[in-house]
Amino acid sequence: MKRIILSSHRFQKNNSLRQKLIELLQGSADALSAVIITTASAEWKEKNKHAVESKQVLEDIGFKEVAFLDIEFENPKNLENYDVIYISGGNPFYLLYHLKKSGADKIISELAAKGIIIVGVSGGGVVLGPNIDIVNYFDKKLNIVKLKDLTGLGLTDIIIYPHYKSKVENEIKKSEAKFNCRIKRLNDNQAIVISDDKVEEVG
Repeated sequence: MKRIILSSHRFQKNNSLRQKLIELLQGSADALSAVIITTASAEWKEKNKHAVESKQVLEDIGFKEVAFLDIEFENPKNLENYDVIYISGGNPFYLLYHLKKSGADKIISELAAKGIIIVGVSGGGVVLGPNIDIVNYFDKKLNIVKLKDLTGLGLTDIIIYPHYKSKVENEIKKSEAKFNCRIKRLNDNQAIVISDDKVEEVG
């Protein structure tokens, strides 16, 4: 059973998205645990305000434990101890580089296949798709790790453009033509919830 959430923004102001997460849970939140991958925020890590606020939201939902994990420095096998994996946003190149270097990419894929809930927010959602070509198209300067293989985790074939605003529409259309793909635009109130073969737009 595949259970994936692709979100442009964290859950703080999106009650419907929080409810969708609760609906995806297999059991009561107070019997489950969640982990937030903070790696994409290269400078701030778990002190990143978005990660801190996300932890508070998950605690408010009622999870018995909410932890931070930085796969750049910590053992990614620790991901196997949690029921929800929340991949916080930041630099998609930096994140994808360390997902692959640490082997966390394979662990997350295996856990997703077992039905563990995977939440990808902003750049954390982009890396769950087939590639991060869209990021390279818009901002090559972010590639501080000189990542050459832009293949994503491939948990879904959906490519998202988070924080969408109409002013970038023409550039997105150009990137769709260049890469022969369809890009899902998500503003900060929107998300995609995938449950098995069912794909639902929220917001």
